[in-house]
Amino acid sequence: MNAKSSKQVVRANECIVRVLLWGVLVLVIVGVVSASIWSSIHPKSDANSQSTESTSRLAVHNELPDFYLTDQHRVPVGLATLLGKVWVADFIFTRCVTICPPMTTEMAALQEEFATEGLHFVSFSVDPKRDTPEVLSRYAARYGADRNRWSFLTGEKESIYQLAHAGFNLAAGHQGSDILHSTRFVLVDRYGQVRGYYDSRSKEALQQLRWDIKTLLQ
Repeated sequence: MNAKSSKQVVRANECIVRVLLWGVLVLVIVGVVSASIWSSIHPKSDANSQSTESTSRLAVHNELPDFYLTDQHRVPVGLATLLGKVWVADFIFTRCVTICPPMTTEMAALQEEFATEGLHFVSFSVDPKRDTPEVLSRYAARYGADRNRWSFLTGEKESIYQLAHAGFNLAAGHQGSDILHSTRFVLVDRYGQVRGYYDSRSKEALQQLRWDIKTLLQ
C-alpha cells in the first residue's frame, strides 16, 4: 500500500469515528429529551411521594375495644357507630384552660379543612361527672362543631379511663385535684384500628396527621 492509500484509509477511519461519536451524542441527547418529556407528562408530585411514605408508616397499632357512651345530644355512640368512618380522637374536658382549648381549636381547624371528605371527630371527656351532655353541647357550639361529624362523649369515668388506657394506650387520670390526659390526637381507620398518634402541639406532627388522613380517606 502506498502512502497515498494509507492516508486515505486513515481519513476514512477518522470519518467513521466522527460518525460514531456524533451518533452516540445524538442518542444521548434524544435520551435526555425523552426523559424530560416523560417527567413532564408523568410528574412524581410531592403529594404522591408523601402518600407513599404515609402508607408505609401507617401500621396498625391496635384494635379498639367496643364502648358505649353518650354524645352531646344524648345520642348513644359506640364503636359500631363509627365503623366505616375514618376519625380523629382526643381526650379533653370542658373546664380545662391550659391544653384543651388549643387541642379543640386544632380539631375545629381539621373539621373545616376536611368538611367535604367524610372525616369524623370524637372528643372523649375525662371529666364526665361534670361534662354532662348539656355542658358538652355548649362547649361544642363554642367551637362550631358539626353535630353530624363531631361527637363529644361522656359516660362512666371508669369506662372512659379504661378505654383511654387499654384501647388508645393514652394517659388519663387524676393527680390530686388535677385531671391528667394526653395531648395527642389519634387517627382511627374504618375498621376501628388505631393507625397513628400525633402531638397536637407540634406543627410537624399535625402536618403528618393531615397527610395520613388523606391516605386513609382514599
